[in-house]
Amino acid sequence: MSSATAQLPPPLRVSPFIRACRYGALASGVVYGALRYKYLKRKETKRREFESKQKAILEAKRAEEALINQKKEMLVLAKECGIKPPADY
Repeated sequence: MSSATAQLPPPLRVSPFIRACRYGALASGVVYGALRYKYLKRKETKRREFESKQKAILEAKRAEEALINQKKEMLVLAKECGIKPPADY
């Protein structure tokens, strides 16, 4: 059974220049990734802050519109029922 296993040649020695280029590329990729992550995180934080402010404004506007629609509906309902609405409505 041991005669069926393949015999691999010994590994080749890699040039120190090629090894340095590989590690340089690895290090530059890690640095680029860290800088890119920092940039995108800052950008996303600004976007989320803007959206939360817009959401608060939109919710306030919707609440105001709902109140106005409720008052209109109550006036129509009072008219249909023959009830005189209060003066402050």
